[in-house]
Order: sequence, then C-alpha cells, then structure tokens
Amino acid sequence: MAVLLSAAPSVTADSWSYPAKVSDKVFTFGDTKIVLTVDGTKDQKSPDFLFRVYENEQLRAQIHNVWFEQVFASPDRRLFLGLSNSGIPGTAAVLFDRHGSVSLLVNHGIAKFDYCEESVTVQRRWYDEANPRVDFHSDKKAKGTSGITLADCRGQIIDLGDVVLKAYNTTFQGTLRDKAAQRP
Repeated sequence: MAVLLSAAPSVTADSWSYPAKVSDKVFTFGDTKIVLTVDGTKDQKSPDFLFRVYENEQLRAQIHNVWFEQVFASPDRRLFLGLSNSGIPGTAAVLFDRHGSVSLLVNHGIAKFDYCEESVTVQRRWYDEANPRVDFHSDKKAKGTSGITLADCRGQIIDLGDVVLKAYNTTFQGTLRDKAAQRP
C-alpha cells in the first residue's frame, strides 16, 4: 500500500517550480519503506532529490538525484521498480532490492526512449503511467529477457531490459551520427 505525502511541482509548458519546502513521498511494502524527498528550500528550480530505502525501519540506502512517480514491488517484495516520465531530475527507471542495492539506474538524456511525448526538459513520456501493467515474472523468464515487463506509452507490453538497451543504443547511434557529421 502506498502513502503519498508530497505535492507535485507546478509545471507550465516547459517551466517548473517546486514549493519552497521539504516534501516526502512514501511507499510502504511490508517491512520495506521507500521515501522520496524533494527539498526546494534552497532552490525551487533545481531542488535536492533524495531516494532512501528502509528495511524494518532501518536506513539501508540513500541516493541523491533519484526520483520516480511510481514504484512497483515483485510478488515476494524483494525487488522494486521505480518509473518516471519526468525529465527532472532525469530518472527514467531504477531497479533496486529491499536492501536498497540498485541493479539498474536509467536516466533520460543518457538513454533516449521512444517517447510518445517529449518537451525540452520536463515531459519524457515513455511508459503508460495510467496503466503501467508492471509484471515481475522471473520464474517464467525467457532466456535473454529481464523478466520484468510493462506497458509502453502506446499500451504495448515491453520487456524492461529490451527497452533500456534500445534507449541506450538510440543515444549511442545519435552520437555516432553527430561525430560523423562533424568530420571534414
């Protein structure tokens, strides 16, 4: 069961401003508590983002500059997937365990997804936030897949590992094209 204690940033077109306060967004899954903090007291355009994982009320991990709007737990509550369609601070997906160990951290900009909507900074819609259909099926996982699927922004079910690799490849291919265009 997730508990939300935070206010969303105010966004107009591609400008934004966070409240000049500290806000927490809390997700609780059994003995695991995930706390996302936004501290806009010093800078409302570039606030401090803090991601923390607690197990049995004990802090297990703390990482700056990670944020997501939604988090999903595997059936055994050992693995978690945080997802974001926001370009601020840039987190697209983070996969971590109940101890806070991160096994995958993907950022917009470094990985260019097949976006349905994209603005200069804020909007990075790559998955279906209204109906994400996240499924952890590692026991039935096909060889060469991540064992985690979700709905992309077009409603198609995709493998997390495949979509992340494609996003990184898109960025890499773009870099190669840019370098080739710069050669005399």
